[in-house]
Amino acid sequence: MEAEHGGAAEHGDVWEALRPLCARVMSVPPEAVVPQARLVADLGADSLDITELEAASEELFGVSLRGTDKAAVSTVGDVADLIVRLRTPAARTPLAR
Repeated sequence: MEAEHGGAAEHGDVWEALRPLCARVMSVPPEAVVPQARLVADLGADSLDITELEAASEELFGVSLRGTDKAAVSTVGDVADLIVRLRTPAARTPLAR
């Protein structure tokens, strides 16, 4: 139930941590990292950058992006949304009791 009320706050927290992380990994200024920025086309990410972003996200947010459908993830906002979804208890426990 807390996730329903804290969803926007959690998204803001993820964004505040993700933005400088993306800037560092992709060697771009933080102001270039906006939700609609495309990882590859706009920020110049290559496969190594994506792998580093996955590893850093796992460490920073406690979620694993490995095995997720990355075809649906093309922007920084998509990454933030995915992290928020993976951090919700419902996403980690697919079967109800």
